[in-house]
Amino acid sequence: MKKDYVHAVIELKITPQRDCGFGRIAERVSRFEQVEACFLMSGAYDLLVFVRGDSLQDVAQFVAQGLATIDGVLSTSTHFMLKTYKAKGIAESLGGDERLEVS
Repeated sequence: MKKDYVHAVIELKITPQRDCGFGRIAERVSRFEQVEACFLMSGAYDLLVFVRGDSLQDVAQFVAQGLATIDGVLSTSTHFMLKTYKAKGIAESLGGDERLEVS
């Protein structure tokens, strides 16, 4: 039986460290088993982290106890993926017309 997981994207604002910039924190974040991908990015946040968990609470707990407590992490912003329309270049089947009726 296929296990359904909860997927989330987490933005991290971090303080660059002397002599290694963002690398040391990014490597530490990447070692967590929940982390599927970790990217340095431009913009208001520094790291973009894709995670997987068993439930919304599981991911929330990971963010609060795993990521937010790392020295140098200033803030986090978590976005849960609610529905997939396209992944890895492949569009998901919509299973019918999902448009709302106009009355």
